[in-house]
Amino acid sequence: MGSGKTGADGVTPVLAASLKHRLARREFTIGPLISYDFWTGYLEIFQQAGLHYAVLDMEHSSCSLRQAEELCRTARLLKFPLLIRPEACVFHVMKKYLDMGPAGLMIPWTETKDHIRTLRNAVFTPPQGRRGPGGPSIEHNRSLDRAGWDEIESNFFIMVQIESREGLANVQTLAREPWIDAAMLGPYDLSLNLGLWGQMGHPDLVNAIRQVRDGATAVGKPCGMVLGKPEQARYWREEGFPLLLIPDPSYLVKQHLRWFLDEMERCGDRAQP
Repeated sequence: MGSGKTGADGVTPVLAASLKHRLARREFTIGPLISYDFWTGYLEIFQQAGLHYAVLDMEHSSCSLRQAEELCRTARLLKFPLLIRPEACVFHVMKKYLDMGPAGLMIPWTETKDHIRTLRNAVFTPPQGRRGPGGPSIEHNRSLDRAGWDEIESNFFIMVQIESREGLANVQTLAREPWIDAAMLGPYDLSLNLGLWGQMGHPDLVNAIRQVRDGATAVGKPCGMVLGKPEQARYWREEGFPLLLIPDPSYLVKQHLRWFLDEMERCGDRAQP
């Protein structure tokens, strides 16, 4: 969608401008998926920790529309890019989430040209799409004229997620549009659809993941990968994935709590006479 622009009154609609700029330079970019706990304070913690974006998961979570709105508003005030993953690439579903004011969308199970057409219609105002103004985030717009919408749309981040055989076969077609910013793996669902059921190290799955990377790279787009453990980061970065998506804060708490308790036990053992 192009680089960020500054409005005529000097106001910059930040949205995903920083995220777009980082990935245009293929800089290391990392953010968490928010799936279970929707406290807005996490966004401050993410920003202070040096993370670069987050994805609010509406596909598998119990997050309400009101909670999504509050998270999006807080993220805009912090100038921290928050994307939404909707349930599916369905016009009215994506349009409703866009009214909440996210910095972008990550679209699960992207597979066909029809999905890309539907996505374009939901994201863009006429003449490029069919989105109409509205929703609680409308006050974020500098104006509702063409220049105002151009500023919003040029700072919006769109990422297609590849999770199926059909998506795998069509990566270049799906990522080719100039307004698509990146491709992201859905490695677990892809493993299911390849008949490998979570065998994340299986050679066939690793080759499929590389195929997604190569397809995105061929049309000039960065590719993202989902991580479960810190030690996976170096491997996938060296494999050419500048964009990483890490687990929900609850999973990180679980990991840290296990480490914390182990440390307590070790300290207790050392304290014994």
